[in-house]
Amino acid sequence: MNRIFKAVAAIVILAGIVMALAPWTVSSRALTDRVAQQLEAELGLDLQVAGRTVIAFLPVPRIKFENVSIYGADGAPLTRGGELRGQLAVAPLLLGRIALDEVSLSNARIDVLIDEAGHGPWDPVVSALNARLGDEAPRLSITRVALLNAQVFHYDTASDKRTIVRNVDLTGTWNNPGGAIEIGGAATIRGEPIQIALTEFNPSLFVSSQRSPLELRLNSRLGRLTVIGSLSTGEASPWLIGRSTFETRALRDLLIWSGQTLPLGPLISSAGLDGEISGVGGVVSWPSLRVTLGSDRLDGALTARMENGRLSLNGTLAANTLNLDEFAAPFLEATTPAGPWRFRSYDLASTTGADLDLRVSANSANVGGLRLGDVAMSVLVKEGRIEAGISRASLNGGPAKGRLSITKHADGLELRAQGEAERVDVAGLIRDVTGSAWMGGEGTAQFALESRGVNAAELARRAVGQAELAVVDGQFIGIALDDALRRFERQPLTTSMNLRSGSTPFERAQTTIVLGQGMAQLVDTGFETPSLRGIVEGAFLLPDRRLAARAAIESKTPVGDANMTSALAFDIQGPWNNISVIPDAKALIQRSGAARLLLAPSREADALPRVAPSR
Repeated sequence: MNRIFKAVAAIVILAGIVMALAPWTVSSRALTDRVAQQLEAELGLDLQVAGRTVIAFLPVPRIKFENVSIYGADGAPLTRGGELRGQLAVAPLLLGRIALDEVSLSNARIDVLIDEAGHGPWDPVVSALNARLGDEAPRLSITRVALLNAQVFHYDTASDKRTIVRNVDLTGTWNNPGGAIEIGGAATIRGEPIQIALTEFNPSLFVSSQRSPLELRLNSRLGRLTVIGSLSTGEASPWLIGRSTFETRALRDLLIWSGQTLPLGPLISSAGLDGEISGVGGVVSWPSLRVTLGSDRLDGALTARMENGRLSLNGTLAANTLNLDEFAAPFLEATTPAGPWRFRSYDLASTTGADLDLRVSANSANVGGLRLGDVAMSVLVKEGRIEAGISRASLNGGPAKGRLSITKHADGLELRAQGEAERVDVAGLIRDVTGSAWMGGEGTAQFALESRGVNAAELARRAVGQAELAVVDGQFIGIALDDALRRFERQPLTTSMNLRSGSTPFERAQTTIVLGQGMAQLVDTGFETPSLRGIVEGAFLLPDRRLAARAAIESKTPVGDANMTSALAFDIQGPWNNISVIPDAKALIQRSGAARLLLAPSREADALPRVAPSR
C-alpha cells in the first residue's frame, strides 16, 4: 500500500509540474480585464485583445495576449498587432490577484502622429507616468518594459516629415520606484542600426524639477555620442550640465542620413567634439571644448542656438596647426585638368544651411601649398553667403592679409577676393606652391579679382581683376642670362648650353597682371640687373595653368668685339610647376655665320639650269 501511495503521489506531482510548465489557452474574460485595468491605472493605456490568451506558471508565472491593440485614454490608437507578454508578480498571485511586474510588446506597429501644435497621442501616457512619479502618488508595480522587433511610424504634421524606426529592441528597467531607470537596446533608423544606452537617469527627480544624473550613449557606424552630466526641468538654472563627446569619420554621410545641416558640413570628412556642455533655455554652449577636424585639434568655446528653426553657431577656437585644404577642395581640385570639381556645379544650399560666426587663430595653417604662420582669421556663413577673412598672418616671412566672399547669384556663384603681402620670401613661396623655385628675392604683392559662374571652369574663364607684384634683390634660379648673352655674341649656337644652370641676380623685377577672358595678361613686366635689362610679354592661361610669354634681354654695356650692346629673346612656356626658358632659335642661327647659310637660298642651286620633267 505504501508503495502504491508513493507511486500515485509521484504521478500527481509530475502531472502538476507538466501542467505548470505547459502554456494553457484560456478564454476567461476576467483575466484580460484584470491586466487591462492595471495597464490603464499605471500607464493610462487601454488594452484590446483580438487573439488568444495563454498563461503558464513555470518556471515563472507568465501570460501572453496575441493580436493586441493599445489605445490612449482619449481613444487614440497607439499600437496595432503584435503580442503582449507579461510576467505575473508572485506575491499578489498567492493572494488571488493578477498583477504584472514585467511587460513586453513584440512585433507591433507603433504610431506617433504629431499635430500642428506639437501634440501627439502619447502625451496622455506621459502625463499619467509623471503623475505616478510624485512623492505622494502610488508607485508603479511594473518595473520592466520591453519593445521587441517593433516598428515605429512617426509623422510630424507641421514639417510634413515621416520617419520609420525599424527593428526596435529596447528594454527599460526600473527596479527601485524612487531610483534610476536604465534603458538599453538598438533600433534601425533610415537603414542605420544604432545602439542606445541610458543609465543613471532618475525620473522622479526630473519631474519634480530636481537635478537628475544622466549618462547617454549612442553608437553607430556613422559616429558616437556620449553625454554624462545632470538634467533638470528648472528654468532658473541650466537644464543640462555635464560633458559631451562626439566623433565621426563620415560627417558628410551623417548629415545626409540625418537630414540635418551644419555650416560648411559637406566640406568636412571626419570631426569630433569633446568638452564641457551647458544648456540654458534654447542655447547649448561648450565653454571649454576641443574640436577635431581631421588631424587638427582646436581648443576654445562654442555656442549653438536655434533661431526661427535655423541652427546658428558662434565661437572662438585656437589651434597649433590647421589644414584648410578640405574647405578649399572645390577650388583646389578644379585647378588640374582632370579635377572632379572643374565642371561640377557649385551649390551653396548644403554648405550654408546653418549660420556660423567663428574666429580662429593658429600658429600655422596650410591651404593649397601656401604656408601661413601666426594666423588670425574669421569665418562667417549666412544663407547663400560665405565670407572668410585673414586679418593677420605671416606668409613666408612677411605680413599678409586677405578676404574672400562667395555669394549665391542668379549666374551661379559670385566670387570676390582681395589680398596683400609684403617682404615675402619669393623662393620659399614658389617652392611651397609648385615644388621647385625659379625665382628668389623679397616680394610685395596685392591683388583683387571677381568672377561669376556655375563651376570652376566658368569662374576661371570669367574672372576679372588686377594684381601687382614686385621683387627686389632677387635672382632667377636655374638660368644664367649674362652667360647666355656672352655666348650669343661669341658662339651663338652654344647659347642654350648650360642655360638651365647658374642664376641671374637682379635689382628689381615687377609686373602688373590684368585678368580677363580666362587669361592673366602680363603688363609693364620687366627686370633689371647690374649688366642687363629685360622685358616680358605674354599671358598665364588660368583654366590650363600654363604660361605662354616671350622675354627680351639687352646688355647695358658692350659685349661683343664690335663694342656694341647685344640683345636676345627667349620663349617662356609650360605649366606653372615646370616652366621652360628657350632661346629664339632663328636669332641664334642668324647670328651664326656658318648656320646663316641654312636659312638663305643656295646661289649654286639658283645657277643650275632648270630641267623640265620627263613625261
